[in-house]
Amino acid sequence: MTIFLWHMTAYLVVLWAYEGLGGTLPAQPTAGWWAQRWLWLVAPSVVLVVLAVLFVRVELAARRPRRGAGR
Repeated sequence: MTIFLWHMTAYLVVLWAYEGLGGTLPAQPTAGWWAQRWLWLVAPSVVLVVLAVLFVRVELAARRPRRGAGR
């Protein structure tokens, strides 16, 4: 569930960082566009892994039954 919820956030973080550093996205699929594909696959994946590590505790805690819930 974490990956589903946070994958677009990871893409936005990378996009904002890329544009903040002065990068621009090519409008047409040129050679430059293809050369950047690794960035748009790897960088958001790295950010997503960081987000997953941060939120795994929350997700696991939500799965645990609460004490006294069955009473």
